[in-house]
Amino acid sequence: MPRVTHSDALMPDNPRARIAESARRNTVKAAQRANRRRAMPRWALPALRVGLRAAPALVLAALGIWGWTSGRLPAAWDATSEAFLAHSAQAGLAVQEVLVTGRKESDKAAVLAALGVQRGTPILSFDPQSAREALESIPWVAAATVERRLPDTIFVKIVERTPMAIWQHDQTLRLVDADGVVLSEKDLARWGDLPMLVGAEAPKRGRELLQLLQSEPSIGQRVQAAVLVGGRRWDLRLDNGIDVRLPEHGLGDALRQLATVQQTNKLLERDVVAIDLRVPDRLSVQTSAAAAEARRKPADAKKQI
Repeated sequence: MPRVTHSDALMPDNPRARIAESARRNTVKAAQRANRRRAMPRWALPALRVGLRAAPALVLAALGIWGWTSGRLPAAWDATSEAFLAHSAQAGLAVQEVLVTGRKESDKAAVLAALGVQRGTPILSFDPQSAREALESIPWVAAATVERRLPDTIFVKIVERTPMAIWQHDQTLRLVDADGVVLSEKDLARWGDLPMLVGAEAPKRGRELLQLLQSEPSIGQRVQAAVLVGGRRWDLRLDNGIDVRLPEHGLGDALRQLATVQQTNKLLERDVVAIDLRVPDRLSVQTSAAAAEARRKPADAKKQI
């Protein structure tokens, strides 16, 4: 008698039903296998491999952070750097000469202090950028170039500022350049040929005036002082004591007008106290009391006749 299995007992007698039941069972088995595979996601295995590879780097990074925060790593780095610089100096990379060009007025001690270097200093420890910034903080220095010339020379090129005028403010005299930078308050007698600017904002406004005066040398060469009035306009004091009142606007036109009158009439050689150019295209002259008295005498004489 044939053996009947459990599966055969449950299998329908209809052929179509058997095929359907077989397909259903295969689907169930496939789903069960898929579920077993999804127990570990597809990305888990690649991620595990990446993690194993990155583990040494992560450990080193953690050790580095710990060493830095604890202060041991910076101390070790500083010790290594100092040892390296000491060996480089012993090998000949040490400062033996500081060559400076372009220095005329800048204080020598201030320049050396800005460089911050001495003979025998390891040249590789010298920072040209910091030295340049320190040099340009010196009032006389407009620009500086600093180079390390191996094995043992520091080269410095200085461009100094050009004095423009003597600035008088708050009863103090100072030497200034065209940018209004105060260069010195000492030994100003050396610059006695420079014009004097008077007023709080005079150095900042003085460049335009002095350039215009250079273009009219018959006037500019006689100016001893320029006073900024109300922060708006200039009064000039000439070498013979004449005051010239200039307008707020049209400064160049006013100076050309005065230069033309001086060339044709020698106005500045006359007995004049002040010249007013504040009204456009008009020149007013104030004479001295003696000149006014002299002009009145002929009229008085005629009345007596």
